[in-house]
Amino acid sequence: VLPFDALGVSNQNLNFLKVRLGFGTSAGYPSPYSTRGSLNTGTKIFQTSAGVLLNSNAVSNFYANPALTPEIHKEIELGVEGKFLKNRVGIDLSLFTKDSEDLIIDLDLDASTGYTSSTVNSASINNKGLEAIISIVPVQSRDFTWEISGQFSLLRSEVISIADGVDQIYVGGYVGRGNIAVPGLPFGVMEGELIRRDYGSLDGADVDQVHWDDRLGYTPYVNAAGGYQFLDYGIIGDPNPDYVYGVTNTLTYKWLTARVQFDAAVGGDVFSTTSSTLLGRGILEETGFDRFVPVITTGLTADGSPNVKQITPNQHYWPNTGVFYDENSVYDASVMRLREISLSLVAPKSFLNGTPFGSASLTMSAQNLWHYAWNFPAGTNFDPEVISYGAGSNARGWDEMTGPTAKKWGATLSLTF
Repeated sequence: VLPFDALGVSNQNLNFLKVRLGFGTSAGYPSPYSTRGSLNTGTKIFQTSAGVLLNSNAVSNFYANPALTPEIHKEIELGVEGKFLKNRVGIDLSLFTKDSEDLIIDLDLDASTGYTSSTVNSASINNKGLEAIISIVPVQSRDFTWEISGQFSLLRSEVISIADGVDQIYVGGYVGRGNIAVPGLPFGVMEGELIRRDYGSLDGADVDQVHWDDRLGYTPYVNAAGGYQFLDYGIIGDPNPDYVYGVTNTLTYKWLTARVQFDAAVGGDVFSTTSSTLLGRGILEETGFDRFVPVITTGLTADGSPNVKQITPNQHYWPNTGVFYDENSVYDASVMRLREISLSLVAPKSFLNGTPFGSASLTMSAQNLWHYAWNFPAGTNFDPEVISYGAGSNARGWDEMTGPTAKKWGATLSLTF
């Protein structure tokens, strides 16, 4: 008996059903020379007056760890895939969780040991999330088909542990402005300069628990010059988006196919030097007010009273006040874009009769034609996809005056014989 018949389900409505459960494990390995010490040799570093060439040998500042072991990754995935209503509705849903243990990390050492860094097995991270794809064919005839495909994904990461006695480690960027790993928080949260704020009755421990997205709800302190007061270095944002989705429309009429793809990322943070610098220099339309009128920085003075000191717009925007503390250069990176438009023409077989070609097609496409990042100053037309570090780096969410993204146009002609 077929499974559908046993369940009393009509095959006309349920055309395909697949449930999958998978478990996988893999290992990661350190870079070369992480387990064995090396000698740094310099040749011809100096020549004496007698013409003698001198060489040098030095022990590396890196302490090789012979006890290093491979890091272990374990992942479980549960998925459901189905097609319904004569294959005109499809769904593919996946849930997964991945544990990474004994992660190999670089650890700073006290220089008094004779070394400045080493590599150790001392971190664990959990990643979990879901991915969903839904496809619908609302119109289907002999010559015309319209298909809509939607994708949705979200990922949540959490640092479970790091090295004993270490509160945080840098995983990207540089000290004071980089991505860090902190137990209990998402991997790669962003560290930078914080503004001193009035947290009322909260004590030090409670203040540390105030989420970085909620800090703007607390009044900042203003210094004697009328600008914000610097507090310390701390977490200023999370580059990981809340979720990502996209919609693709594909319309096919005989030998002509048009495709339009939209996508969006919601949430996540970007530190943007480009936006803050343009704003601070008064270039953007957002600063197109009467600059001879003084401004008052909203905040409290040292005695807790409201600030009333008048300063010029230049004093407010250009120094470390309105925009230039790291905390004030962080923007919500939500963005929507028109990712791609393409038009494909496939020559009918009858058209190729009498020619040496077996098939012929022409595809014209354009990418990144439009985007809208509604949380950035409108005058910047900033694209949150720009990054100042390579795609393979753990450093995420940093725009250090990076060049803008580009629109792309292209065409492909394909001929077979």
